[in-house]
Amino acid sequence: MRKTFFYELWDEPLVCVISAGASLQDGLDLALAHAAGRPCHILARPSWDLADIGPEIAEAVARLRTPHPNANLTCVAPTEADAAMMAALGVEAVHASNAAFIDERLFRPHPGAAKLFDAVHNAQTKDFKRHHLAACLPRLALITYDEQGSSEAIGAVAGQYRDLRFVNWTPEAGYRSLDAGQINRVVGQSCCGLILSEVEGANNASMEYRLCGIPHVTTPSRGGREALYDPDFVTVVEPDPQAVEAAVAGWVRHPPDPEAVRAAALAAARPHRARLIAWLSQVVGRDLMSEAADNLWLPQFHDKLRQTWRYEIGVGGALHRERITGWVG
Repeated sequence: MRKTFFYELWDEPLVCVISAGASLQDGLDLALAHAAGRPCHILARPSWDLADIGPEIAEAVARLRTPHPNANLTCVAPTEADAAMMAALGVEAVHASNAAFIDERLFRPHPGAAKLFDAVHNAQTKDFKRHHLAACLPRLALITYDEQGSSEAIGAVAGQYRDLRFVNWTPEAGYRSLDAGQINRVVGQSCCGLILSEVEGANNASMEYRLCGIPHVTTPSRGGREALYDPDFVTVVEPDPQAVEAAVAGWVRHPPDPEAVRAAALAAARPHRARLIAWLSQVVGRDLMSEAADNLWLPQFHDKLRQTWRYEIGVGGALHRERITGWVG
């Protein structure tokens, strides 16, 4: 069985959402098998910088045309420049950041929560997340996930931190998956969040932090996560441990109003949601804007526009799949 992100956004006409990155082909396989020959629109969410993976997406579009003439692939692009780049590669693109589709009903401030942690770092354990930049911070919370099933990798990363006050892993029990409510609680107990990678896609945790009412500290980056920043609540520092520590200390001393942080995050998300709703309205054949909630959240949306599935395509193209939980990212 293979594992990938997949979400059925609309049934008739069929609109599927997949991840564009290392699991692009898996997502395409699952979407096409799910469509079983009927016309479908496949919306690809980039998990990495589009400048790096755009040509691969363009090749996938070219491969689709002949064997699957009823399948159309459209790419979500976090910035206007990314959308233009994809169009130049021959790929239809919608200027809409992945991070705009974090469900604000799941992530919200908790007024009066005790601040147990100076900072929280919600990040997988691979090197590109640059955990070493936060290793010396006081009172740190680490929310991570076991992407490859190696609890030892999590233990090695946790061992770098000098004052780790929370981590969802222990040597005895291994990795413990956290649901949205548990993540919300740890984030709400933190003074600020950390995003320390140099390159990735539109980072989900950066929006979760701000919907929970905390600012965050980040480094200069490629991949589009800056598309939803509000400079009042995001500190950008050079990739230096002392610079990260100083920025965190600044937010500990001068915490912003949580509701103001959240309001700014939602204000940044709404234009991106509006553009995706406009695209979806064209696909569906009716104006869907009036069906969206105040912050332009359609009932058909799902947190991050994704679910996690294990799937297998058997003899004769038979599709066997099961939805799983606990893949935090």
